[in-house]
Amino acid sequence: MALDFTGATIDKLIVHRVGNKMKGDEMVLSQRCADIRGDSLPTLLGKFFFQRIKENEAYNFYHINDIGFNEIYQYVKSIFCGLVSFEINSQNIAKQLYEVSTHPNIRTGELCIAFIKGVTLNGVVYDSVGIFKTESKESFLRISGDENKFTVEWEQGIDTNKLDKGCIVFNTQMENGYNIALIDSGSSIDTKYWTEDFLGIQKSNNDFNKTKTLVDACKEFTKKDYIGEKADKVAMLNSVVEYIKTNPIIDLGDFTDHVAKQANRSEELKFFINDYAEKKECKNIDNFFVNPSALKNIKRSIKNFIRLDTDIEIKINSSSEDNIKYLEKGYDENRQMHFYKIYFNEEE
Repeated sequence: MALDFTGATIDKLIVHRVGNKMKGDEMVLSQRCADIRGDSLPTLLGKFFFQRIKENEAYNFYHINDIGFNEIYQYVKSIFCGLVSFEINSQNIAKQLYEVSTHPNIRTGELCIAFIKGVTLNGVVYDSVGIFKTESKESFLRISGDENKFTVEWEQGIDTNKLDKGCIVFNTQMENGYNIALIDSGSSIDTKYWTEDFLGIQKSNNDFNKTKTLVDACKEFTKKDYIGEKADKVAMLNSVVEYIKTNPIIDLGDFTDHVAKQANRSEELKFFINDYAEKKECKNIDNFFVNPSALKNIKRSIKNFIRLDTDIEIKINSSSEDNIKYLEKGYDENRQMHFYKIYFNEEE
């Protein structure tokens, strides 16, 4: 999912305070939208809301029975369709968050709900709804005064570089639970309470996530004991990259036969990928189209080198799948050390 916030503007913003229900914290609901007019405030808010979006992974609303039972889906849908006022829908979203805020580690914070215009998703401009929560407060000094005297005051506020959690829902694919981009909080507690209990979202079963899941499974496979030598593991991951680069459609059987042929581990790899995909709730991975955006990230994530404890790295490029045959590993009895021997014709 490719995102561009260059032309994005925050049309409406309302802020509620939501505490921990189990601790008896209060919930304070705003009745009107915040005044965000000004030269610098809209830009600052945009930076605050958009900077940590995980644009490489797409999500959608879901419910185990029917998507119509997902409360947040219904409130966001109402905002897009204009069925009920933006303010009322935002209050309902805040109430739902309060109901699920029962874990002892969940802190009181400000829930910001924004109606955003002009965000580009995969080359198309959409309206969107942003749902954000900030719990962390930072101390800062406010200095004011005139020519004769300065006053220093201590206050607490929100660090615009630290948004705790949030998501942006794009007004597309309504029947499938909308397209949703998530903010990376890095917390397992947030993953459970924010994404599952509150939002009710899941990773979209699209070609991006299938491509990513396939490669992640291969990377995990090389960490196991199926393949012994580090050079063979690098060679297999290089084969993964080359196969995906040259084959726009993935057939899992052909893929595993190709990338694991040198290690003679095709069947083990196929079973491992299917098992990994099932645990990640990624369906229909046997046949799908390669996602170009995922391919760019794959190239950056694959480590095609061998790092040695003598502060030397051996890089094995993926441009040739059989270049591993020019690398030979051995053991020197005199030095009591392992070594690599590299064959070549000319230095370049």
